[in-house]
Amino acid sequence: MAAKKAFLFSYEFVRQLHLGDDKFDEKVRLLGKLHAIQDERQIGRLHTYYPGQRTELDYTKYGVWLFPNEKWNEPLFYYTGTGIDHTSKVIKGFTITVDPSARDAVRLYRNCVLPKSLWLPQSLRHYAQHWDVFGTEVYVVVDNATDLTANAIILMFMINGVIVLRMPPRRGDLKGGVERNQQTIETRVVSRLQGYVSNKYTGLDPRHKKIRDRAKAKANMTVADYQAKLVEGIHEHNHDPHPDFKKPRIQVWRDGQEQAPLVLPTGRLQLRTTFALTYEATLTREGVQAETLMFNSPELHAVYRVHTGKKVHVKLDPDDVRSVLVFVPQLDEPIEAFLTTFDLDFPISLELIRVLLKRLEARHTGNEVWKEDIGFHFLDELQRVQSGPMTPTPGKTTRSDAQAATHAVALPTVTPQQVHTSTNVSLSDLLKGSKI
Repeated sequence: MAAKKAFLFSYEFVRQLHLGDDKFDEKVRLLGKLHAIQDERQIGRLHTYYPGQRTELDYTKYGVWLFPNEKWNEPLFYYTGTGIDHTSKVIKGFTITVDPSARDAVRLYRNCVLPKSLWLPQSLRHYAQHWDVFGTEVYVVVDNATDLTANAIILMFMINGVIVLRMPPRRGDLKGGVERNQQTIETRVVSRLQGYVSNKYTGLDPRHKKIRDRAKAKANMTVADYQAKLVEGIHEHNHDPHPDFKKPRIQVWRDGQEQAPLVLPTGRLQLRTTFALTYEATLTREGVQAETLMFNSPELHAVYRVHTGKKVHVKLDPDDVRSVLVFVPQLDEPIEAFLTTFDLDFPISLELIRVLLKRLEARHTGNEVWKEDIGFHFLDELQRVQSGPMTPTPGKTTRSDAQAATHAVALPTVTPQQVHTSTNVSLSDLLKGSKI
């Protein structure tokens, strides 16, 4: 029997043959779908064609030791969340937090979408006219962090009409734009600041404890100081030349608006609806409850008679808890309900009101008389947080106290005034100035 003829194949022939194979399907068969997704690009829409089409959101891997305000004597470790435009590489917005959560994710995306004059502090608002980057996009890219993938956050994206691209684990290259921008800001600005800790040492490895403690001992900035440095660095970054187009990144963004004009949420109702936390609550005689806070109004009470005990959806702005929007089934318009505990003349954050109420309960344990004048005691406690030394809140973590102290700094300084009525006041003094 004649021997079989040997066939020789060139390397190029084999390479061209394998180019036609579906590597994703091959790894699914060999390793399983989870490993295949982690190793192969299976997600589409990775390319963009104009500025404003795709935004990438992420939190920094590095951190900075900062003081919540000037009254604190011990710094805490803060992270920075940023959002960038994929095509123009401009930074759209940021947020600074000691404990990333769904509330901070709402703030991060809101800061990316809205004009900067609506959320920057008064001292930094002059940067807004040179930072004209805002508007909703077609795609939003996030990773698997719990704060960016919470139900309330995904619902916020859906209400804005945004397609969410959720990147698989261990695939940072699929959102490489925000990773590179964060590295640029880290190299140019953050790494030069006292209290900075590189991403190599931010974990809990005991071998790096001395490095973290050394950075903590050098910390000398408050959150407000760091925010000012960060805005200045972002301003320089946005006006630096684009690596591909060789003109300022902000100019690439502006030129792109001729091809794809900006889309902005308009109206107070839409702003309060889209940038809010969503809760499912039961409609009762007392109104609705969200985050242990009760809200009610005459309009909501009228609806209660028809929708007793039914489930409703509550929209709560994490930066202004004075009122909520209640969506009742079979009603076209939401109903506004107000905080029933007391009235406030200024917006207050969810973290701050939680801490203040907890401090009041601990301060007046066993004495319920303070609830009869809760408004005065609330403002009095707020003044202590703003101007007094740092004291821990019973039942709250240090991070909660830090978030509350940071938000309290941005509020106007309050001076509570309590009117004391003496029992010896004459009837003529009580009626003084009246028409009776």
